[in-house]
Amino acid sequence: MKAKAKAVEECSTLFEIEVPKETVDQAFEEVYSEMAKVASIPGFRPGKAPKELVKKRYSKEAKKEVINHLIPDAYQKAVEEHKIDPIGYPDITDMVFEEGKAMSFKAKIDTRPKFKLKNYKGIQVEKKKGIVKDEDIDKALDNLRQYSAKYSGVEDRPAQMDDYVVSDLDCLVDGKPAHKRRESLWLYIDKGSIMSGLTGKMIGMNKNEERDIEVELSKDYPDKNIAGKSVMYHVKAKEIKVRSLPNLDDEFAKDLGKESLEGLKKEVAKELENKMRSDNEIAAENQLLDKIIGDNSFAVPSALVKKQMHMMSENAKARLLEKGFKREDLDKKDIELEERFKDDALKQVRLLFILDRIAKDEGIKTDEKDLEDAYKSISIRSGKKEKEVKDYYEKEGLVDNLLERIREEKTISFLLKSAIVSER
Repeated sequence: MKAKAKAVEECSTLFEIEVPKETVDQAFEEVYSEMAKVASIPGFRPGKAPKELVKKRYSKEAKKEVINHLIPDAYQKAVEEHKIDPIGYPDITDMVFEEGKAMSFKAKIDTRPKFKLKNYKGIQVEKKKGIVKDEDIDKALDNLRQYSAKYSGVEDRPAQMDDYVVSDLDCLVDGKPAHKRRESLWLYIDKGSIMSGLTGKMIGMNKNEERDIEVELSKDYPDKNIAGKSVMYHVKAKEIKVRSLPNLDDEFAKDLGKESLEGLKKEVAKELENKMRSDNEIAAENQLLDKIIGDNSFAVPSALVKKQMHMMSENAKARLLEKGFKREDLDKKDIELEERFKDDALKQVRLLFILDRIAKDEGIKTDEKDLEDAYKSISIRSGKKEKEVKDYYEKEGLVDNLLERIREEKTISFLLKSAIVSER
């Protein structure tokens, strides 16, 4: 077998492989011999048909079997011969293959980057102390009041400032619908919202009244297809509602399942402290990882970066869909979105290789207990039984991915323990 290898780009190798005629002939001979043992051909008992007749009848099937055998075998030998450290599966192209002749093909494969890892122990990290102030508690309590607000219908007057108008809404640009009708949409009449140009002109509307309202949308309007344009809204005010907030007292606390307002305040303070501590730990971790990424700059496989860009883009689209954007509009922006995440995707992929190297150098491994602990944690968060979680990961082939994530988390924990943390 002959195999040439050349770097076609950083972290990518192209093999040009040739399998000699003798090896191809031997592979066909072995395949036909196996087929002849079970071949069912009219006029002959199974396994008794002449080999030449078997070759004629099953040539296509034999060719597939030979390809499935020879290509992986030849590729693996090429990788070992040239001491390449591959990632993923090769892209096979330019195959020339015919019975009775030598086989040739090309195989392109991403390779693990080679880099010298800089010092990663004793990194300076700043961590906030995190003190919960009285105003933080007051703000959290006010948020609870907002969540507990009650809305009552107004029948004896038109809409006014600070009302909520439950509306059916059509949006027209140049006389054509900009999007589907939005029904029973709650519109808040105030001066500060992005929809204030519309809601401000709804003051004075009565229940069941319909009105056409022209609005100049701002250039930073979320829907870029109509941002900065003049649009005509057709609004039907189905209901007018006013919001009332509960008093901040013991009765309010009891409605939330607490014994008293003082008890509620203590619990809110504790939750704020836990959240602040968690946020500060995440911020310290990000400082550490940013430092390590910045100190270790090296090329990574472009295919992995593209895959990470696509995943980050899809996550962003999912969040925008929840805010009411249309799938077809977002799909048109795939390239734009992916490019926006290019730098972050590059850093994420580079970090994966850095953490993998540190884990190997430090002997950080995972075991069955780590896996069981992960199943238990996922079970608590998801509300599902541990067996359900375990069965799902095993059925979907996600156990290795989970183990890799656990290993990364253990590596980051190791780095944080070895860091020099100063509080401020």
